[in-house]
Amino acid sequence: MKTSLRVKYLFLLFMLLNGPIRAQKFSINEAWKFYTEEAGKSRARMVSFPHTWNDHDVLDDQPGFFRGTGIYNKNTFIPEEYKNKTVYLYFEGANQVTDVYINGRHAGQHKGGYTRFSFDITPFLKVGQNNEIQVKVNNAHDVSIPPLSADFTFFGGIYRDVYLDVREKVHISPLDLASSGVYIRTPQVSRKQAAVEIETVLNNTTSAAQEILIEHRIQRPDGSEAAHKEIIVRLSPKECGNRVTATYTLTDPQLWSAETPLLYRVKTTVKDKKTGKIWDQGSNTFGLRWFRFDADNGFFLNDQPLKLIGTNRHQDFKEKGNALEDAYHIRDIRLLKAMGGNFLRISHYPQDPLILEMCDQLGILASVEIPIVNAVTESQAFLDNSVFMAEEMVRQNFNHPSLIMWSYMNEVMLRPPYKATEAAYVPYCKEVNRQARAIEKKIREMDPSRYTMVAFHGSVKAYEDAGLFDIPMIIGWNLYQGWYSDKLENFDQFLLNYRKNYPAKPTIISEYGADVDSRIHSFHPERFDFSVEYGDLYHEHYLKSILKFDFLAAAALWNLNDFHSEVRKNAVPHINSKGITELDRTPKNTYHLYRARLTTAPFVKIASADWQNRAGSATSAGVCLQPVKIYSNRSPVSVFHNGKKIAAVIIREGTGEVEIPFQNGNNLIEARLESENLSDVYTVNFTLYPQNISRDFRELNVMLGTRRQFEEKETATHWIPEKAYEPGSWGYTGGEAYRPKTRFGELPAAEINILGTPLDPIFQTQRVGIETFKADVPPGKYAVYLYWADLSALENEEAIPYNLGNDGIGEQAQERVMDVLINGSKMLDGYSPAKEAGLHRAVIKKLETDIADEGLSIDFKSRKGETFLNAIKILKIN
Repeated sequence: MKTSLRVKYLFLLFMLLNGPIRAQKFSINEAWKFYTEEAGKSRARMVSFPHTWNDHDVLDDQPGFFRGTGIYNKNTFIPEEYKNKTVYLYFEGANQVTDVYINGRHAGQHKGGYTRFSFDITPFLKVGQNNEIQVKVNNAHDVSIPPLSADFTFFGGIYRDVYLDVREKVHISPLDLASSGVYIRTPQVSRKQAAVEIETVLNNTTSAAQEILIEHRIQRPDGSEAAHKEIIVRLSPKECGNRVTATYTLTDPQLWSAETPLLYRVKTTVKDKKTGKIWDQGSNTFGLRWFRFDADNGFFLNDQPLKLIGTNRHQDFKEKGNALEDAYHIRDIRLLKAMGGNFLRISHYPQDPLILEMCDQLGILASVEIPIVNAVTESQAFLDNSVFMAEEMVRQNFNHPSLIMWSYMNEVMLRPPYKATEAAYVPYCKEVNRQARAIEKKIREMDPSRYTMVAFHGSVKAYEDAGLFDIPMIIGWNLYQGWYSDKLENFDQFLLNYRKNYPAKPTIISEYGADVDSRIHSFHPERFDFSVEYGDLYHEHYLKSILKFDFLAAAALWNLNDFHSEVRKNAVPHINSKGITELDRTPKNTYHLYRARLTTAPFVKIASADWQNRAGSATSAGVCLQPVKIYSNRSPVSVFHNGKKIAAVIIREGTGEVEIPFQNGNNLIEARLESENLSDVYTVNFTLYPQNISRDFRELNVMLGTRRQFEEKETATHWIPEKAYEPGSWGYTGGEAYRPKTRFGELPAAEINILGTPLDPIFQTQRVGIETFKADVPPGKYAVYLYWADLSALENEEAIPYNLGNDGIGEQAQERVMDVLINGSKMLDGYSPAKEAGLHRAVIKKLETDIADEGLSIDFKSRKGETFLNAIKILKIN
């Protein structure tokens, strides 16, 4: 049987078994033929939605990612029964300009990559046969469409679900900016009663006038009926967009709150008044609550003070980009709830509908925003598109009780196109102000019940220049003192200074965070070393301060999860690693810190439990003492090492610390809440380096120019930091650690994407001017691996927008040529890593040598420029 006939047969069978269908909405995600306009139709392949064409090229070593047109084609059978229906094609999201063609005819265009949209495709369909649907999506840069630039990747594709939405000729409109067509307002709510207004948008696509009944049944959270009303409406022929409002008063309302997120439901039925025929039905949830922001005392929900603590979130996952199935969105909000979070800033764009639905269900307060990031284009077209996105955002998310804020600009004065000294700067500031006022006005007209917010970066003057302080109802601050600038304490000082000058403005912390690569550790953590331990210090300080300041209504850490940012050149290139979970949602230490501070159920967790391969030098007692952090919301915590109790750790502000006497081999650590019968365990494979190298030496892995440690998880290899040579041991002589210079001082590692390796941190530090590396190893055959990457600056290297003063101060590249000798024998003659591989590319030279009784001495002799070495591995072969 041909496919089209089979589909038709199954549809008719469904009709016979189930009777007439009033409304159908079903996904058509599967089996689309896809190709890029650049590659051509001959390169077409089969894909299903969600889909992005950038899931791989955003991670390769080539700068940039494909930004162009992708084309999707699908044949869909449209049965005869649809002849008297209205058929819509509904998209949850496609980035960023989408054109739809039905049987070769243009059915509509949508601009914007993050909002939903719907087209009436009825006039273009051929019933009783296959219909060709073609969708062209373009994610190329467009100066009239936000975002223009941002610290996240603009994945192209149809990355959310697509539906056919089949309706009777009279129905609730899906064309009111792709909203549900039903708007629920609660203008007055108290503990005694609540006023509810339900507005319904109706379409009549018939050629005759229709007299209809709209029936609303409001159900309480337990399913019982709270109110019922019918309204008679007359619709003119071909009248679409008719708005009908019904009002209700509910007594003894059951309130929606973070602790008890109780949801009411309204069932809407559209019927023919004479015959009782049901034209359409819909169902929407809502919550009864009231809230306010106070400039002095923060946020109040149902007149109760509530400190909002949570995260930002990007729609991004490992090896998927932004093309995520529903389960990934659901999991993220559950992760936030399990952490104890009660606030989500949905950044920097509207996300999958499930996000706010889950916030409604779990009691998480939220804000959502349109993607105006970093800058605006000084054009009416840019403003028109921004205002339209704001309208879509408000209509599509209107009914969610969790939603308390609309936002529309993020760090828009971060990198203006003009310097403050240029003549064009003042007109630019005026244009930013004009656009902000227009968007603010539109949002407040559409929804006066919620607050508006704009997120500033840490420059008060820039936003004063643009006159933005007086426009939004709430100021959000994205603050990174101690990360993009020098001292953690400056966070507190900034807030106190701001509060002094703007005491009447409700304020939230809309972003704060530090990048953490869970492979990097340091017992001497410092700013921009990407270590787990510095991330711990950063969040411990910020969280303490946020909880201390009563005037801060909310704080959203940056970010729930690591996410793709193609321009980044950090420890994990192309990834913003400020997430408190990794790209695959593996929790980092900081996730457990917040859980210890924000949850009430008994909790205990050993920090860095994924650091399973550690190393260190032995003390005279034959062990290595290293600190291990414990997170808990109870105190004390009993700590056991290999079955022996070694400490009762006192927990303060969610954390405690204990020194563990690590032994060579496996170490079992247990943290136990004895009164709760609750514990956490951590198993470590520890490599103990004796004070002097012994005859059973096997391997040494050292990174030069750093105090960081690095765990190469795939091979269970642990890299330790350098030290100066001591007789009987190992280490370097000569040279100094390479410390890139910035406006805020030196950095502990280069911000460079190391080409040809996934182990960038091994190559992002080096010792410059090194003379010798010695290891007093026993006799035997050895493999010596020398790790190089020339970290010299590239010519015309652009500043990265997010760096906020951490841009490197350019240093003149120099040619570096050296001889390498092992125990006096020349192994590399006039060697230049840059000449062989180019700048910023990983080079590993493996040299084999036999060692007698003299130990191992590797000498570096300069021929031109300075010698350097990034890392060394010494491996005994026999």
